[in-house]
Amino acid sequence: MRVKALAVILVVTLLMPTAVAHGANTFSFIMRNQSIQPDTAQVLQNDTLIFVNTADYDRNVLIDADGDGVEEMNCIAGPSNSSSTDDECYLWLDPANWTQGEYEVRIHSNGSLWQTISLTVVLDDHTETLPPEGFTFGPDPSEPEEDDSSVLLSAAVLMAGAAAFVWVVRNVKGDEAE
Repeated sequence: MRVKALAVILVVTLLMPTAVAHGANTFSFIMRNQSIQPDTAQVLQNDTLIFVNTADYDRNVLIDADGDGVEEMNCIAGPSNSSSTDDECYLWLDPANWTQGEYEVRIHSNGSLWQTISLTVVLDDHTETLPPEGFTFGPDPSEPEEDDSSVLLSAAVLMAGAAAFVWVVRNVKGDEAE
């Protein structure tokens, strides 16, 4: 019975389409005593930004997401302390709240502006792109036909899977008879 299940899994795997995807990323900014690294970044919606403070005093991370003059993000990164995460600020770029565009991250230290970061948010777009105008699917009748090697390769893979399945089924029946 296990062999039959293995054969079915093998055939299903051979016939299964493939897809490409990515998960959310984490992008870190290191706020040192005199500088911040990096000072520009291009990130995707759904990424998480982490601002790590290595100085011995607090820093405020401020972002005005909609350009109305009111900071939607105001996070305090405490003094550097390796035993906790109080010296870090986290920001998740929720696609519902963050649109594509340029943003300025302002970092205040001791009550005054210390550094700015130029942040570019790119859409995490998974939609299919349409073909260019005038493009037709299928062979162009004005061009000579190409060889059917891809069709033959697909058929060969399918036939190999079917042959493996038949071989497993026949051998299992022979083992059960003994």
